[in-house]
Amino acid sequence: MIPHANDSKEDIEDNLSYEYERTTQIKWYDQLLLNRPLKVILALLLLAVVCPILIYRYTFFTSIDLPPSDGFSVGSCLAPRNQRLLCGHGEVPASECHPQCCYDLANNLCFHRFPSRFSYIMDQNWDERVLLQPRVAAVPYGFQNSVTNIRLSIDEISSTHLSISFYNAAKLSLTGRRIKDKKYQYEVASPELSVSVNSGETTIFNTLRGPLIASENIWELTFRITEEIMYGLGDLPLKEHTVKVIYNHDGGLSSIPLIFARLNGTYHGLLIDILEPTEVRINADKQIVVRSITRQGLKFHLFTGPKPADIMKDVINLIGSFNKLEYWMLGTHICSEISETLDLARTNLTTFLDTASSQSMPFESHCGVTPILFDNFCGPKHDLSIINEAAQFLKSSRKRFVPHVHPYIRYMDHSEEILEANETTTQTTLLSTLTDHSVCHDTLEHYRHILIRKPNSDDYYKGLINGTEVVYPDYRNVNEEFIGVLWKIDKSIDGLFLENNWPLDESEKMLNITSNYLPYFNEHFKTAFRNTPLWNTTLPDGEKYLYSHNNYGNHFVSAMEAINGKVPTWSSNQRMNGAILINRQNIHTSWNNLQRELTAAALGGISGHWLWSSPICGDTENFDSETQNNLCAKWYMAGTYLPMIKIHSKNYRRDPLFFTGTDRNRMINALKIRASFLPYFFTVLQEGPLLRPMFYQFPDTEPLQDLTTQFSVGDHLLIVPNLHPSQSHVHVRLPPGIWYEFWSGLKLEGEEGEAVTMTTTEADFLTLVKGGSIISMQKDVRLTADETRQQSSYSLTIALACETSTIADNTTINSNTSSINSNTSSIECEASGKLFITNDMIIDFKADNGSIIITAIGDDFRVLCDESKAVSAKLVNELNIFGLQDSVNNYDNHRNVKTDLDLCQLEIEKEILFYYLV
Repeated sequence: MIPHANDSKEDIEDNLSYEYERTTQIKWYDQLLLNRPLKVILALLLLAVVCPILIYRYTFFTSIDLPPSDGFSVGSCLAPRNQRLLCGHGEVPASECHPQCCYDLANNLCFHRFPSRFSYIMDQNWDERVLLQPRVAAVPYGFQNSVTNIRLSIDEISSTHLSISFYNAAKLSLTGRRIKDKKYQYEVASPELSVSVNSGETTIFNTLRGPLIASENIWELTFRITEEIMYGLGDLPLKEHTVKVIYNHDGGLSSIPLIFARLNGTYHGLLIDILEPTEVRINADKQIVVRSITRQGLKFHLFTGPKPADIMKDVINLIGSFNKLEYWMLGTHICSEISETLDLARTNLTTFLDTASSQSMPFESHCGVTPILFDNFCGPKHDLSIINEAAQFLKSSRKRFVPHVHPYIRYMDHSEEILEANETTTQTTLLSTLTDHSVCHDTLEHYRHILIRKPNSDDYYKGLINGTEVVYPDYRNVNEEFIGVLWKIDKSIDGLFLENNWPLDESEKMLNITSNYLPYFNEHFKTAFRNTPLWNTTLPDGEKYLYSHNNYGNHFVSAMEAINGKVPTWSSNQRMNGAILINRQNIHTSWNNLQRELTAAALGGISGHWLWSSPICGDTENFDSETQNNLCAKWYMAGTYLPMIKIHSKNYRRDPLFFTGTDRNRMINALKIRASFLPYFFTVLQEGPLLRPMFYQFPDTEPLQDLTTQFSVGDHLLIVPNLHPSQSHVHVRLPPGIWYEFWSGLKLEGEEGEAVTMTTTEADFLTLVKGGSIISMQKDVRLTADETRQQSSYSLTIALACETSTIADNTTINSNTSSINSNTSSIECEASGKLFITNDMIIDFKADNGSIIITAIGDDFRVLCDESKAVSAKLVNELNIFGLQDSVNNYDNHRNVKTDLDLCQLEIEKEILFYYLV
């Protein structure tokens, strides 16, 4: 049967009616699915809600444990990657991540929630007596127990300085002071502890509700002091992801751990005052994480500024300063350890002194035939006689004896010495050797109660240096008698360089297992611990050595002062002591290290250590005399402007006499230029640091803030080092004011902060002098600083700051009886400077367009005019004037005037007036 269409009209109408009824019965979800705009909106809502939940669950893995049921903040794992704070060690398997932390499965990273659950709480408003309780019972370091009772102490030390201490109340008791007038306010939030400090409208310290962890041998705190830029801890600026370890060691920090922070155009500072090994980590978002292997707590000092110089003054008030600077200390200091025997060293010293004199090479002191190393037996008596003979020879050559001294004692087993003597000497000599060695060995045994001991043992600990065993006194408890036994130098010394004063220990150590005993130990600590005595050796009183290691250098300085008096002492290790001079050592010879030494000296100076010594051309075996001559010459030029310099030859000679030709000439010339600048340097160092970074000297000039390519030398000089091989140009960012090239008087043209390109040479650093300054020099350099000071006449560089002023002149014209104002222009110039002789004699200079006026501040003219007591020359024989009109210059860019001004005229006259334009 062939199908056919139904032509019934009624059937069609019935079907249409049925279809219409079905459309009126569509479910809501069908309508949603059939509506395209609604489907898009639904999909977006699902993505916005479901996806974050899935990401949170499968990317940031957290424990199934619920947060502490204490009613406080829950915290979130959804922190931006650059703001994550490592929880515990951070990069650990998920199974080792603390249940109260977050875990990033993609990056195997354990990190803190925000706010962190590792915080301390209190049930009342904070005051000094309130005990804080841990919110989480176990810390993320080995799941140790949290310290149950800690306190927060805030000490208002001055109007611009306060300290913040988090400490174990069972071990310490602190009470902070309160003062009325202060330039800061602080707030301690409760019940969850959070601390913030404000200075004016600026927040200078904020814990940001980050972690505060306190447990046995590990405390941790996170805070922020700025959102902009920081300087310090040896870096200029202090960069993100930087990690520094405060544990004195080879290559560690030399100055105090001070950070300068800039925020909203002003500066404030933070000083980390923690004795124990401490790691400081700078996160990408400027958060500072401090982790310390301490059992007592954490302490920080805050300084409000607002200028970097204000911070430095507060720091010096805290750590003290060296206030007995002698003129000779600014000269060049030389030491050599190359000779294999003392007899050969004596010969080499004699040859060196004769050659230096014939080459007119200026230097002040020498360490003698060898650095001094304490010994536990007497040894050949002629050794000591040679050392004393060399000291006397230096004195007769008008050089100072400044030996280098090590803190450890070379350990020699006298039985081995007897065996050697038996093979090489007669029976009579053997008996003599046996007697001497027994006496000295017994002396060490007699003082064993002050020696550092092996872990869990009464035997003393032996380290290793250059293959020789050494022992380490605990210098906290030594007395003058003990030092007298070791110190056999019978000639007076002029100063001391304390070497390896961390102290050094090169013995092999099983540091990989240290983490089994210390809850937080990583590669950064391993580097610091590698060349120091084993961390778990003990002091005589049973205390672990690592807790007092950072103070070892200070104690050794005090011990040496007990036997030698307060002679100038440079140390490679200090802690919170501005009275100790810095002795930088173990610096490899490289272009990068030359830049780092300039930066370190500049930052060290503004941190309170004005008198900073750096080894010229490095002092390690990392030196190639065939390829690094040019580098060494540049290093000598940099040494011209360093606060103090030392030439230390350990494995290879670095003194100028080792080099030849042009290199030698450039090096000796750099030493002479430095000597000629000493009157200015000595004057600057009475009131502030010598070498200064740009942000310190010009804190209000934005384009100069982060520069590491130029440095200020005092207030009036600027150097722009050419620190690359064969560099022919440098770019100067002009500071405020008028600037001249120092040697020619060429005026630099440009706006403040503008980059100006200048030609430079291999023979010198570009040096600029600020308009308005008068610089005192002594160009006729003699063999020592004191001889130059007493015998060489002064030369004054007068850099004028000139302004054009307009003067209105009223003139009457009779022809029309009208008054006409005519203007005339005049140029007003000025400059000033000082020359410090002693506290009771300072020479003051003031100059204008055509004359200079010299006056005296103080009345002790003996230091100038009494031949038997004079410490300084009295004549000024040269003036170089920058900034005058070209028509009056007798050189291309300046006027040179020879004169014969006698400063002793000031003893009978109020001032000396001299016209240099006649």
